[in-house]
Amino acid sequence: MVLASLKVYSYDDILLTPNPDFCQSWVKTIDTRNIVQARKQPRFFHGWIIVGIIFTTSMITAGISGWGLPFFLKPMSEEFGVSRGEFSTVTLFRLGALPLIPFLGVLADRKSGPRRLLVIGSLVAGCILIAVSFSQNIWHFFLGYGLLFSVAVFGIGGQLVGPAVLAKWFVRKRGRVMAISAIGISGGGLIIAPLAGWLVSEYGWRFAWVALGIIMILSIGPISALFMHRQPEDIGLLPDGVDPEAENIEGGQGSRWADSEYSWTRREALRTKALWVLLGVQTMGGIALMPTLLHQVAYIEDKGFSGSTAAIIATTLATFAIIGKLVYGYFSERYSIQWVVAACLIPAGLSLLILVIADSLNMLYAYAVLHGLSMGGWAPLMNVAWAVYFGRKHLGAIRGVVTPVGNIVGAVSPIFAGLMWDLRGSYDLPFTIFALSWVVGGLLMVLAKPPTPPKELDTHLPHSSH
Repeated sequence: MVLASLKVYSYDDILLTPNPDFCQSWVKTIDTRNIVQARKQPRFFHGWIIVGIIFTTSMITAGISGWGLPFFLKPMSEEFGVSRGEFSTVTLFRLGALPLIPFLGVLADRKSGPRRLLVIGSLVAGCILIAVSFSQNIWHFFLGYGLLFSVAVFGIGGQLVGPAVLAKWFVRKRGRVMAISAIGISGGGLIIAPLAGWLVSEYGWRFAWVALGIIMILSIGPISALFMHRQPEDIGLLPDGVDPEAENIEGGQGSRWADSEYSWTRREALRTKALWVLLGVQTMGGIALMPTLLHQVAYIEDKGFSGSTAAIIATTLATFAIIGKLVYGYFSERYSIQWVVAACLIPAGLSLLILVIADSLNMLYAYAVLHGLSMGGWAPLMNVAWAVYFGRKHLGAIRGVVTPVGNIVGAVSPIFAGLMWDLRGSYDLPFTIFALSWVVGGLLMVLAKPPTPPKELDTHLPHSSH
């Protein structure tokens, strides 16, 4: 070994030697590549714990606020004497929490912000769910679950805190971790929703809310208090698990590599054309996603297929959406995110049109497979795009400004689909509009060129490979 053959010199030898070439020859005898290799011993990167926390948070929040809610619709609406349509308006009360989102985004960028948001948010959300079990009329439910619970959920889940934190922990592997965390949303439908249905059927809706509240507190709070950190630099690490000492030995590029993406401030980002185009892309996808998931089963049944067939098609779509997240996450690490997003949204629109014209079981399966694969990539790809375009440092503040728009269209567009069915007796028109929305979003992405950093900084920073 190289180190074994080195002569040992004292400190005085180095300082007092009359030979000016002594230090240079001494350093040349060291094979720095071996030292770097020795310091690159395999170790578990803390960032993967962060991925696990965000995955769990997404699964719990999506399962309770989205997938699991339909199991409460019938028993609660019957007990409170309201129609199912009136019960469903609880989603509109979520819009009351939107003014707080920019503030939550700023907190996500602060050193202890993500930990505090997840710990306090999960505790508050869990307590609210327990309080919902004591509701005596529908307005108690609207206020507790619709408004207050939404405030807490915006602080711990959704497309704000999780993507902002993951973008800070990963750069080179950003696509795959965004995909993995987004699968947690689907996991809410596979794990939390069946659990909620079983609790309601076996023990009643009041006990179910209590149980889900306890799950919310215990599954998110403790692990976040122990292991959540805003970014790897806060605990002496670099993104993607790169060894800081190894980076410095190889050329002193450790800190430069960590800052290779220029981090736009919120004010700077708001002045760029790219932000508004990217927001348009996100909005086009948001218009189409939620009403499709909510109304597709009814649409399939309206075409003369059985409820069991509609359920199988919906499950097939969800399964291929998980695969799509992984596939597009992989592509986002190897190709320009601008073109990968376009290659996701345009096929999503074209495949949704298959449902509009479907008149056979084979066409329904074609819709489920193709739309699932393409639509499934939308959420993780948008998370990657925001990080690639605007950097890591202020991403929470930037997402805090743009996220409310998506929440608004996600709440309104399902109502639009229902109204169109009431007026026309068919989903053909709204689903055609949703398909065109996907395509328009993809075409907009072609125009969404990454913004150019200020000239005085752009010349000093290496560009992202994306």
